[in-house]
Amino acid sequence: MALSIIFNIWNARLNILRNKLKNARRHSRLKIIVVWLMVIGLFAGTFYVPFRAFVFLNSMGHFGLVIIDRLMYLFFMGLFMMLVFSNCIICYSTAYKTSETQFFLSLPIRYSQIFLIKFIDSITLSSWMFLCFLMPILSAYALVRELGAGFYLALILFFIPFAVICAAIGCMATMLTVRFLTASICRMLSLLVLCLFLAGCVWLLITGKAAARSENEVIFLLTNLVPHFGFSQFAFAPNFWISEGLFKIMSRSYKQAVLWWLLLTANALFLSQIVIILSRKFYYSGWLKTTFSANKKIYLPGEGLAEKLIGKLTFVRPCMRSLIIKDIKIFWRDPMQWSQFAIFFGLLAIYFANIRNLGYQNVLPFWKNLISFLNLTSTNLTLASLSVRFMFPQLSLEGKRFWILGLAPIEKKDLLIEKFWLNSTVALCISLPLIGLSNLMLKVSVPLMFLSMLVVVMMCFSLTSLCIGLGALFPNFKEDNPAQIVSGFGGTLALVLCLVYIAVNVTALGLPFHLLVTAQISQSVFNRLIVLSSVFVCVFSAATIFISMLAGYRALERLEI
Repeated sequence: MALSIIFNIWNARLNILRNKLKNARRHSRLKIIVVWLMVIGLFAGTFYVPFRAFVFLNSMGHFGLVIIDRLMYLFFMGLFMMLVFSNCIICYSTAYKTSETQFFLSLPIRYSQIFLIKFIDSITLSSWMFLCFLMPILSAYALVRELGAGFYLALILFFIPFAVICAAIGCMATMLTVRFLTASICRMLSLLVLCLFLAGCVWLLITGKAAARSENEVIFLLTNLVPHFGFSQFAFAPNFWISEGLFKIMSRSYKQAVLWWLLLTANALFLSQIVIILSRKFYYSGWLKTTFSANKKIYLPGEGLAEKLIGKLTFVRPCMRSLIIKDIKIFWRDPMQWSQFAIFFGLLAIYFANIRNLGYQNVLPFWKNLISFLNLTSTNLTLASLSVRFMFPQLSLEGKRFWILGLAPIEKKDLLIEKFWLNSTVALCISLPLIGLSNLMLKVSVPLMFLSMLVVVMMCFSLTSLCIGLGALFPNFKEDNPAQIVSGFGGTLALVLCLVYIAVNVTALGLPFHLLVTAQISQSVFNRLIVLSSVFVCVFSAATIFISMLAGYRALERLEI
């Protein structure tokens, strides 16, 4: 009975997907071409960068092969952690916050069957993107190691139970958290974890031991990187099982590979059964708690934390302060939003805080310069993706309530300006300390420290203006799902322009430093080039901010409420 219900539901979803693919032909050719070019470029970049790294390590001989194999353990450990976090977020949104769940609960279906459907949804939604991300990287690995086509089949066979284990752990954590912890306790725990994380970063900053200076990359890798990979080889972790299974495939030890696959499959089936058993007891009560429970603490006007903090900004008009308080409360009450910020920027902060322990500050100037700009690019790309995801749909999410803002004693441009300054300030408070921490750990030169932080400041304002301005230019007030709003033409255009903006600015700033460390230009020529690059970045950013906000303002003025 359960299998027939699940089959019918998935059959209906496949029909919906088939109809959406047919309707995709109605979209503009520009959108389709842009999307496919982005996909091809993303896959090409995801393949080329690891391929060059693997070729470099492979040129070291036996030591390079050892490092490549150890990287596999570390890679799958990172993938395991990201999949667990992703399933926690997806399970909460799909199993507790969607209207489809309410419809399923009105049908004569058991609660465990409903959660099983959502569990399969979580596996599918969380795994397909990671699998697409995994294939180019491991294709580069297979090409360097000269592996056959059987490696790709083995990768898929091993990845399926691995993804099920990650989904089971994430869904169980979400189910138990929703059932037994209140929203206030979850926020307090999140703040506690954040404080502990910041304390750990400070401790690493103070007590981190610099590696011995080395002018040889081989010695640096062997003495500073390899010893830190040991934690990723825990024998009872799923990332160890999938890595060992793939290694046995490569060494043609097929019997042992089957044993590792059976170990993954057995644990996946066991944890899936545990998820179903727990859902019978805790799923429906947790859903009732998230849907109908009210906040017992009632805040009088002016007594909330946001009101107390924003109320002190006397230089801001009262109407603007009210809009800021509203946006802050909406953001804080949605764990889907701040949890993603915490995860992505938290991982970057962990990496930046450990740069000193890895000894990157003692490598050759060429590699230090390269690592510095890679850190700058990764921070800005993370900021760009989250900006498009959360800033672009903000005006559209006002939805059917937008007429309230239209009747409020504020001008339309005030709404645009408020969202621009609030989001820019938040982005600046997150990105600037990260880049400062990265440069401090790498011990970069003073000009690079100053200019990289200047670029981050300009990018925070420019990326925010792009997303806010295009969000006003391409609003969608009929849609309540931010993912659907972002997936439209406006969201696609915003992402493309953000990527182009980052590429132009990082290239303009990084090119003079690259020419200097490779001794292609003198110091005097470098000084002139860096001044020109700085002026270009400032002018280009100012033009981006002005044009984006002007276009958004004119679109809002033409909007009929």
